[in-house]
Amino acid sequence: MPLIILVMEVSKIHLSSAEMELMQDAQIILTKNRILEKMKALLEEVQEKQIEFAREKNLSNEIFKISPKISKGENYLGLPYLILDYPRHSSENDFFFIRTMFWWGKFFSCTLHLAKNSKEKFRNQIKNSYSQLQNCYISISKDQWVHHLEKPDYFKIDSMNKMQFEECYDKFNHIKIAGNHSLTEWEKAPSELFETWKLYLSVCRLIP
Repeated sequence: MPLIILVMEVSKIHLSSAEMELMQDAQIILTKNRILEKMKALLEEVQEKQIEFAREKNLSNEIFKISPKISKGENYLGLPYLILDYPRHSSENDFFFIRTMFWWGKFFSCTLHLAKNSKEKFRNQIKNSYSQLQNCYISISKDQWVHHLEKPDYFKIDSMNKMQFEECYDKFNHIKIAGNHSLTEWEKAPSELFETWKLYLSVCRLIP
């Protein structure tokens, strides 16, 4: 059986001058790696605040039993990201996550993501927190793994009335509420992300 070798024709490859310049500059990737390490350290600071708070408040709900986790990826809509999940409770019939995210070139975000039993369990608490969530976004997408916070998948809660907010809550078997924070104010990010995390716990009446 003859060996078939597939070769991309060089004549079909074109590099712009900007691409050529980037390809030859190793410092770009090395700088990117250093930034990601610093953003990981930033999320670790948020994680430490969360763990300490849960310990101080003796949060014993089963959703806190699994330890926090920081993960990374290179390609959410083409861009690198880091995520911190805590709580991260998931089972066949339940889903309760609070996801803190660094998304390269875009923003920091903190998202309350409920599905199945948790969505039903916290329905009234969240619907009654419309006024507290004015600065957040709500997902209206049937795809619960969309994170970009842009229309037509997300709308700012202060752009809708309470009835519309409640209708969004009931639309699917999942609900996502997210707050975003500017990359330019990265030094404030640990405290701001932590405060948003606490807001979600308060909205769900998991803390006073």
